[in-house]
Amino acid sequence: MSDALLSILKDGQKGLITKINGVGEIKSRLAALGFRKGCMVGALYSAPMGGPRTYFVCGCQVSLRQNESDLIQISQ
Repeated sequence: MSDALLSILKDGQKGLITKINGVGEIKSRLAALGFRKGCMVGALYSAPMGGPRTYFVCGCQVSLRQNESDLIQISQ
């Protein structure tokens, strides 16, 4: 398994969250959305023209911008 950023997952791929790099409000927001260390996350689909990507985490679909998904490290 190798560590990577959540944003590199292609549609249909999954990874295990190993670290959240944000601090303060953004880290709290991501945790409230279900992005926590040890949780499995899957990439569902991307919006056209580089818009938000939708992920499946903790039984929910959540859309994140590229800069937000770049804060989440995963292992594949």
